[in-house]
Amino acid sequence: MKYRPVQVTTFACCVAALSAGVGGQPQKLYAPGYYIAVSAVRENEGVIKVHGATNLPVDSKIDLVVEDLVPENGRKALNSLTCAAVDQRGLFSGELHITKEAYQKKDLIVDAIFLTNECPQEQKVLQIVGVHGEYLGNDTPRATMEQVEKGMTRGMADNPQIFQISGWYFGVASIARLD
Repeated sequence: MKYRPVQVTTFACCVAALSAGVGGQPQKLYAPGYYIAVSAVRENEGVIKVHGATNLPVDSKIDLVVEDLVPENGRKALNSLTCAAVDQRGLFSGELHITKEAYQKKDLIVDAIFLTNECPQEQKVLQIVGVHGEYLGNDTPRATMEQVEKGMTRGMADNPQIFQISGWYFGVASIARLD
């Protein structure tokens, strides 16, 4: 049996169209609210490179923190405030600088944290996620102030990355471990 090039071309076009979505647009991915994925590697002495992906709005600022796990005190931040902006592709990156002594420690972690009261956020980002991050769990229906005051926002139960801190602020966080 001979293959007809037209059929193969048609099949390839259909597969490409389905994977790209209608009109070349990516298909909408469904997640329980917003998420952050992060990885970190030791680069040079005292430098840690961080890369991540998120579905937070473009220009959102994510706080990147290298932390030492201190058994008696919890976590100790080892770098100054570093804010990484989310680009058009949903990616962010940063370079964190810590002391040479801290760099040599084992079991360091890197937190990638989105909170509206940490890194300064643009107004267009706040309109989407809420001034206190109250829309991070789900955008419809919007969380009521009564829910926010109880420390809840829609989608929190379904998304393990969403958390609430004092002042009724909600955030999204992810951790990368450095070996």
